[in-house]
Amino acid sequence: MERVDTAGIVGGGVLAEDRRQGDWERRIAQRSEELYRERIVQRLLLVWAVPGNLLLAAVGATLLALSTSVVPAAVTFVIATASAGVAAVYVYRQHFKVRAVDTDLRALEGAHRDMLLDELGTGDLLDAHRRYRAQLPELIERYRHEARSDRWKDSALQAVVIGGSIVAATATAIAAAVPEIRWFAIGLSLLVAVSAAYAGYTKHRDRAASWQETADALEREYESVELRVGRYRRFGSEREAYAEFAEAVEALRAERARRLPSGVNDGLMQ
Repeated sequence: MERVDTAGIVGGGVLAEDRRQGDWERRIAQRSEELYRERIVQRLLLVWAVPGNLLLAAVGATLLALSTSVVPAAVTFVIATASAGVAAVYVYRQHFKVRAVDTDLRALEGAHRDMLLDELGTGDLLDAHRRYRAQLPELIERYRHEARSDRWKDSALQAVVIGGSIVAATATAIAAAVPEIRWFAIGLSLLVAVSAAYAGYTKHRDRAASWQETADALEREYESVELRVGRYRRFGSEREAYAEFAEAVEALRAERARRLPSGVNDGLMQ
């Protein structure tokens, strides 16, 4: 009777499983790094598009005030206008590059999560809680994405307000000697006022802090229930710990929804 090497079969299955898991992690890590690089490029383009072109406009206004000839100032304004147009095109293209890579990364993470969820059971409440925990990293990443988005919106508005205020003050002072730029100073002052009012209305900084705080709290719960630390150390069974975990996560989500009622839809199973 032929013997079957079950140890080899099991070992081969474990190795294949580990290899498949490692392949998923490698692909996700590569996409994450690509997304990081594309976002750096996007940030540099935004710096060029807003503060950089405002600085060029300020240089043009200064040249117009200090020079007896309007040619240098006119050339500077033409360069600033062309630069703003080119920057807008590149910012637009880079936005869709970042969006495409982010979409691919989310698809990979979703497929990986679905594979992990398929390995979990669906028979009882404990299995449901395990699935609930397995879905939590995606929610945490969504919250952190919203936090990053609000931080960048706040930074952009603050850059417009601060940089615009400096340039507007300079242009207003120069307008006393060069009346031709008074409309530029007026328009820039209006832009600064509108940006400041919009920043105060949207409160992107407060929203970013709320998103980040909730994401950090969810991550602590995610790790604590697995390690049985914090509030979970008192539970003797996995079922009780995971039940407490689900309740804690729901409380954090409810608190976030109360503070930010217009937030994104979680997509986490109820």
